[in-house]
Amino acid sequence: MTSKRVGIIGGGQLAWMLAIAGRSLKVEVIVQTDNPDDPAVSAASQVVWGNTNDLAAMNQLAALTDIITFENEFIDLRALAPLAEAGVCFRPSLPSLAPFLDKWEQRRYLKDIGLPMPSFFPGTAISEAIANLGWPLVIKVRRHGYDGQGTFIVHNREELRDIEARFDPEALMVEKFISFERELALIAARSLEGDLAVYPVVETQQEAQVCRRVLVPASVSNAVQGQAEAIARQLLSQLGLVGVVGIELFLTQEGQVLINEIAPEPIILVTIPWMPVLFPSLKCNCAA
Repeated sequence: MTSKRVGIIGGGQLAWMLAIAGRSLKVEVIVQTDNPDDPAVSAASQVVWGNTNDLAAMNQLAALTDIITFENEFIDLRALAPLAEAGVCFRPSLPSLAPFLDKWEQRRYLKDIGLPMPSFFPGTAISEAIANLGWPLVIKVRRHGYDGQGTFIVHNREELRDIEARFDPEALMVEKFISFERELALIAARSLEGDLAVYPVVETQQEAQVCRRVLVPASVSNAVQGQAEAIARQLLSQLGLVGVVGIELFLTQEGQVLINEIAPEPIILVTIPWMPVLFPSLKCNCAA
């Protein structure tokens, strides 16, 4: 199938950038949002009005487009499943997104495929985490955390009690605090045919848990670059994802690269040179 119509669930600044980039590729970008003030509304070829869980709006978006992608990973897979079963083409596919929507499930998946990361425990096992990891601890909300929102560095039981008073333990996960040498990240992409592109490692500098600066490329050794690339290649090959992911990494004092978090970033697709390789003529084989 040849397609020149891409739907985006979400209408924020990332969808806005994709819609602008799509013009140069002669790609019609249609966004689904319920907010007329969203940035992408002014740039999209067309807008379908409805929130991200509005089934009628999603059906309308599917009828207008050939491929649907997402502004972010904060989606409801159950709501989208009937469309996928009816043949609607999502990129990335819903199964390939499934391990990343919940940080606890993400950690379990990464452990299962043998990738390096900090030790972790469920929020229901904080006492066990303290006994095994000591202080400080990193506590994260499992869903909908971003840019430092929903991430807490806890130094003692008093700070822990404050978190426990605010959140259901079932909604949390606990990680070992990594005294890193620096934070790194990279972008990697995989095509329908299984071709991989791994972009150079960058250094990210955070302030109040929000990224303020990115140094491109990172000043790291070939060995560190190799560790990061190996993580990206193993992840995308194992997952079979068609699209783009952002991988946030810690570089430890000992020179080991650990995964901090994985962010599936489909919105990057038309903003990078690899877009024609990912979607040649926006070809879509939804059996893949």
